[in-house]
Amino acid sequence: MSPTAHAPTAAHPRGGHFLGLDDDAIIARICEAPFERMERNRGGSTVSFRVRLEGGQKALFKPQQQASVANFRAELAAYRMSRLLGLDRVPPACGRAIAREVLQRAADGSGDNAFSQRVMTELLGRNGLVPGAVLFWVPGQLEPVPGVERYAALLDLAQPLAPEDTALAADLSALLVFDFLNDNVDRWSGGNILRQRPASGDAPGPMLFMDNGASFSAINQGLGARPEEQSRRLQAMGRFSRSLVAKVRALTAEEIRRAMADDPLGACLSDAQIAAVLTRRDRLVARVDEAIRGASEAEVLVFP
Repeated sequence: MSPTAHAPTAAHPRGGHFLGLDDDAIIARICEAPFERMERNRGGSTVSFRVRLEGGQKALFKPQQQASVANFRAELAAYRMSRLLGLDRVPPACGRAIAREVLQRAADGSGDNAFSQRVMTELLGRNGLVPGAVLFWVPGQLEPVPGVERYAALLDLAQPLAPEDTALAADLSALLVFDFLNDNVDRWSGGNILRQRPASGDAPGPMLFMDNGASFSAINQGLGARPEEQSRRLQAMGRFSRSLVAKVRALTAEEIRRAMADDPLGACLSDAQIAAVLTRRDRLVARVDEAIRGASEAEVLVFP
């Protein structure tokens, strides 16, 4: 079965190693490999499909739809922003356009009339095609990362950081920086901070920065869709990664624009969205500098 009437061209190499894998090889497959099978993806509030690509690779297809928290271009942009910042925490993603009739056939075959109706009425597109993001399917089982609700205490300079909490604190600091920059307003709605479940005796996998569809607004003078809520989280932060802060400081509009322009479906972010990212960047850097003035650089930039 080949449900893509749009024949994409592979995105430019991005580098990076998500879960230790070669991102360039993953991108080549999810951009170009024919779809062998598609079925409803259960779980979550938005419409998505599980996909098996020719050769056995699994993927997730998130189509363009009415739900505001399911912006497929935001998923594409978040992957590219992760690469820019050297985080390797967002599954590789590529834009593809799928024939609407193929999506409807998969929905009708799910045996769920409500889902079938949603696909019929909520998906958006034109000329019989529905654009969307194909995301690399994270292998194995996923589980919630324990302890994430403690982020304020773990990142508070007034409270000592226990050695056993350092890795979690570093991950949470990077996640909060990433989400503030991108204006992801759905991270803390429940079940969106995950990692691979380890096999018996193995160490847990890294925190994954998944579910980025509610990101990259360009409203409220660039401060985001929920500026007060986001600002409270940022203000609670006193511990940051030195290397990540350096990369955030160095971001330019042209660098972001180049990174966001390489998808087969075109630019992932508009100029207004890029300007909003830089507005939030300036607010984030101001918070880091404020924390350093109140303590010291060594205390604030405590993570590598």
